[in-house]
Amino acid sequence: FFIDLINDRNGTLIFHQQNDEGAKSEVLRPAVTSLMLTMFESVTKEGTASAILRNKGLSNLPCGGKTGTGNDYKDAWFIGFTPQVTAGVWVGFDNKIVHFTTSDGQGGRAAAPIWGRFMKSIYEDRDMALPPSTFGQPEGIERDTICAETKKIATPYCPVRVEEVFNKKYPPGKCPRHTSWR
Repeated sequence: FFIDLINDRNGTLIFHQQNDEGAKSEVLRPAVTSLMLTMFESVTKEGTASAILRNKGLSNLPCGGKTGTGNDYKDAWFIGFTPQVTAGVWVGFDNKIVHFTTSDGQGGRAAAPIWGRFMKSIYEDRDMALPPSTFGQPEGIERDTICAETKKIATPYCPVRVEEVFNKKYPPGKCPRHTSWR
């Protein structure tokens, strides 16, 4: 089942799905889900939904998500999540003749800002009292600085370096292009 239990904001159990077999089964290895998480995080850090965090004062909120835009800007959506909350926003029109006429109808521009306002209200709500939390990093995942050009582990001579996450089983190797100052 996708949902095991649902609690209201006071912690009262609303729904609990019993697993018939009494045990959960692993769908994806933790290392794989962690790499997928970093891809979704990049959408909100430097991708199509990055403006929501900067503009809404949420730059330190650990979150990820995915934007979407329908043909001819008929639909815009954003599905986002934090360690505690998942929410989706759809902006669109029931009548297919009516639609946005500019790129303002993209998911990152039409739907993501609504999600940002919603998350800001949740995390600022003292009654909700959501504690600061992070996603964590499982065994088998490593963070390192890579060369932006070669996508290999950066040397001191790489002109542009960025942090990247990768599976320890498949290290990217050292940058072969920037080996000295010349």
